[in-house]
Amino acid sequence: MADVELKKAFTELKNKTTETASRIKGVDTQVEQCKNRGKHAELTYAEIRNAPADTKLFESVGRMFVLETQDTILEQLKDKAMKSREQIQALEQQKVYLSKNLKESEQALRELVESKKSSVKAS
Repeated sequence: MADVELKKAFTELKNKTTETASRIKGVDTQVEQCKNRGKHAELTYAEIRNAPADTKLFESVGRMFVLETQDTILEQLKDKAMKSREQIQALEQQKVYLSKNLKESEQALRELVESKKSSVKAS
């Protein structure tokens, strides 16, 4: 009976470890996407800032384009870059939490294996 409980606990810990590892990979992917979005906004900001003030700038809205002022576009790009940085910070904090959770799960898994080995040796 104890053997069944050990197997069940082992399976649960293994699943938790696998799930946490995959969530960490997902967070890494999201961080990369946010970095790319922020970099794109920063590069676009730099190019538009250097453009002459009388340059016509259009913003994509659904399936149409709307004429916008340079200041409006620059402000939107600054906001987009800032939001990307904030998202990256939040995702990094989430990754730290998940990493700690993963380490705890792995440690519990090791302890379970060690207890099983010691119980087998005692028998």
